[in-house]
Amino acid sequence: MRSLLVPAHFASACLLAWVANSIGLISWRRAAAGHWTERARLLWPARVAALTDILLIPVILDQGHRVLFPETANGWIVNGLASCFGALLGSYPFDREIFPRLRFRSWLYQSIALWGLRLSLWTAFIAAIALMPSGFGRGTLVVACGYLIFHFAMQWGLAVKFLRWVRFARPANERLRRIVNEVSARAGARPPTTWRMGGVQALAFAFPTTGEMMFSERLLEICSDEEVATVCAHEMAHLSESKATLAGRWLGSLSLFPLIFIVPVIHNFGAGFIILPLLTLLISRFARCLSQRMEKRADQTAAENQINEGVYARALEKLYRENQLPAINVNDRQTHPHLYDRMVAAGITPDYPRPGRPKKMTWVGTAYACALGLLLALLVMRGAMHGE
Repeated sequence: MRSLLVPAHFASACLLAWVANSIGLISWRRAAAGHWTERARLLWPARVAALTDILLIPVILDQGHRVLFPETANGWIVNGLASCFGALLGSYPFDREIFPRLRFRSWLYQSIALWGLRLSLWTAFIAAIALMPSGFGRGTLVVACGYLIFHFAMQWGLAVKFLRWVRFARPANERLRRIVNEVSARAGARPPTTWRMGGVQALAFAFPTTGEMMFSERLLEICSDEEVATVCAHEMAHLSESKATLAGRWLGSLSLFPLIFIVPVIHNFGAGFIILPLLTLLISRFARCLSQRMEKRADQTAAENQINEGVYARALEKLYRENQLPAINVNDRQTHPHLYDRMVAAGITPDYPRPGRPKKMTWVGTAYACALGLLLALLVMRGAMHGE
């Protein structure tokens, strides 16, 4: 019986992810003939649910196992890893349908790189909570320092080194180097270290801490040299941010840091632990406001440095359309402004009416979240009954 638990968790997670994603894509499939902005709007809640379910489904299966078969629920680490891999594999048909160019080998390669980064960050966070002693002292300081060392190592280039190690990031080719050199010369700046990365989406990133940039191969495929140059100007604007702004970004990256102290705070201050999520919320809000202000600044820099009017706006629209991202965000709390407003600010009014906002989540994703809440409530009630 126990030998079947791991494959059962894997298969169940794979099936649950596939079912949720298949249902979530129904409205997007029906709008096949619609404008790209409408399709992207309909796709957004399914994408949010697909990403959330990869993390949610393993917890649902673990808690469900504890409710139904508590006597065999002690192998949660192995079962949880099997569920994570199963949910991830169950999302492949979803990704393949959205991006028909995607093949399994490329998807697996991309998943190893991106989920390797995500899981390393979450593993460090969970490990810090698990290792944190119940009292304040030298042990608390050691765990906190260990977490901070890893966190800032990621900020200071470890993340890029990991992407290079798994060969997801490679040095810029001759074309990209030439464009970066030309934009740097116009800005009077030293050309930054630039990388190409794999993946199916058209993306570009700046790393202000290390002064590096990264462009996806898909972006280079679909954009002209002039369009790549405007995107490069946007990313280089992030590299020229002030030291105070950079310090603010470091502070904003520590939004989860207060939560690693939840165990000693509960043991010593009881209900006073509520201050920790409040601090997390405050730091997150500060980080979001700072990022939004810097994104608007970078957009303005890109628009001012474009050679021909409207090139940057067209490049933005091309990236959003390729990645099937909504032209209007789900709310006003996202890092980047709405694409529609970014295009207007860059000098072009789109030739289509302003789209509506997408929904936050599919009903299946909401049902999974409610199922998890119910399972947790049942476990709490069972624990309370046994305690009596």
